[in-house]
Amino acid sequence: MEVRDRERAFAVVKSFVLFSLLLILINTSCASTRQEAIKETPTSISAIPTSTNPASRSCKPTLDDGISPSYKPDAPERTIVGNGHVVTGVVLSSKDCQPIAHAKLEFWPEEGDLGHPDSSRATFFTDQNGQYRFECNMPDHIHMRISAPGYRTIGVNSYHPNGAAGGTFDIVLAPE
Repeated sequence: MEVRDRERAFAVVKSFVLFSLLLILINTSCASTRQEAIKETPTSISAIPTSTNPASRSCKPTLDDGISPSYKPDAPERTIVGNGHVVTGVVLSSKDCQPIAHAKLEFWPEEGDLGHPDSSRATFFTDQNGQYRFECNMPDHIHMRISAPGYRTIGVNSYHPNGAAGGTFDIVLAPE
């Protein structure tokens, strides 16, 4: 195995371990406890909500990985850019663990040898319960930029589905 191959394999294993730890933290601090339908808007589709009871969890801010150099502003507003993988979640405030309605999410998946195709870039918003749903072709990972008025904008590159058809990624924003 060449040095590059070993480095890439190590990076993949490291990313998987970090993502697994992040999922454990998120599932521990922001556990889903009930299901309900949400009102559909042009950029939201029904998803499994996360409890909005702040007493049931602590909400530490999601780690800001920084905005990827592959970021391009003004991606089209849409929630479906392919099929094969669905990611859902809720955007919460670290201040009171309450959902943030109308938070802006910008996603750009990396798709194998295609990189970050413009056809897979999307901008959408959380619904009134802070929930979102995004569907794309099976990605290696999904870059995310999340913003909301009164909160710090963050970049996230911690979502790596590892071949799963779906996943949940809750995001916690800190006030400015």
